[in-house]
Amino acid sequence: MGTAVWVLGGCFLPQDEYYLDEVPVPRNDPPRIVENLVQPPYRILRGFGSKPRCELEFSIIVEDPNLGDTLTAYWYVDYDPNQPRGADREVTILPKGDDDPRRDERPTIKPIFNSAEFSRLNTPGDHVVEVVVSDRALQGRVPQADIVQLPNGELLTNPGYATSYVWFVRTEQGDCP
Repeated sequence: MGTAVWVLGGCFLPQDEYYLDEVPVPRNDPPRIVENLVQPPYRILRGFGSKPRCELEFSIIVEDPNLGDTLTAYWYVDYDPNQPRGADREVTILPKGDDDPRRDERPTIKPIFNSAEFSRLNTPGDHVVEVVVSDRALQGRVPQADIVQLPNGELLTNPGYATSYVWFVRTEQGDCP
């Protein structure tokens, strides 16, 4: 009985074999912001402009399974989609050259109250600080795809990806210089 189950469990029909003519074009994978390593670790910050909170520091760690991709972190303060503009700061994140998808470089901005850089944060009220990380050039805030021509003449669209992280900052009229 056991032999019958073993024999009948196999397939007696011939199977077609397919061989690859060439190695497939690798597809792009999205980068990722490691959320438990962002600084500051909490999304809502109150009291900017009042001592001791006269300076802030925002930074992220990024992973990308495509080890050879150059990434760009685009920093925005109070971005308004109805009035599009470029990033307040761009930081290039180069490939490391090893097998670890986590990048060593930590894109960072350091707003200081009453400085000209990131001046939108000087106005009392609520603000949004956002970082967008992309593995391809952005048009507006949309990553562009790569168009690859295959050996057979066919065109392959390999999408670009972006990911973002947002902090909310409450600026108050305080005693910072």
